[in-house]
Amino acid sequence: MRNVLCFGDSNTWGYVPGTGKRYDEEVRWPALTQLLLNNEFTLYEAGLSGRTINSDDASRDFRNGAKQLNLYLESCRPLDLVIIMLGTNDLKASLTLSIEDIKERAKALCLQVLNFDYAPYDKPEILLVAPAPFVDSVNIDDEFSQSIVRSKQLAPAYFQLAQDLKLLFLDAGRVIKSSMIDGIHWDEKEHRDFAIHLAAMLKERK
Repeated sequence: MRNVLCFGDSNTWGYVPGTGKRYDEEVRWPALTQLLLNNEFTLYEAGLSGRTINSDDASRDFRNGAKQLNLYLESCRPLDLVIIMLGTNDLKASLTLSIEDIKERAKALCLQVLNFDYAPYDKPEILLVAPAPFVDSVNIDDEFSQSIVRSKQLAPAYFQLAQDLKLLFLDAGRVIKSSMIDGIHWDEKEHRDFAIHLAAMLKERK
């Protein structure tokens, strides 16, 4: 059995576009990936709507990913792989972060994983996932409406980061497309397509 931590935001949590509700377990990509792999892998779902890489949210607690990550690294040990898919909420207009800022924050988060003490177990690998770009929806939140173009710049920035730190890398935008319903979240089909792609990746590394 291989253990995988899925650390992300609303698209890991399973946010249903335009509703705020959560997809059932059989739809969400972490649980579906585990099912596709015949439960030979355990995927821990650690998604949270609104989670950033390391920015606080004055209106909602626990959104700073860097402050929460160690809790999951400790409680889910032993781990073979940590999947990090964050950066969407860091594109909020109110945070005024550049792509380089987000890349550097993602680097610090990856180093947090690499430098954590997992004893008596080995350190896990990291799969850094670039979130799928936003799409131009009439219902896209004002916080994200000016970041549609910038959201496409995350993948090349994350790819370079993965190269620098020798991490595994996946560009979600090459696998799925964000929903036209709200421009940010994933439809059921996208969860399934992503799960199929990820399951194939994990099977190769079994």
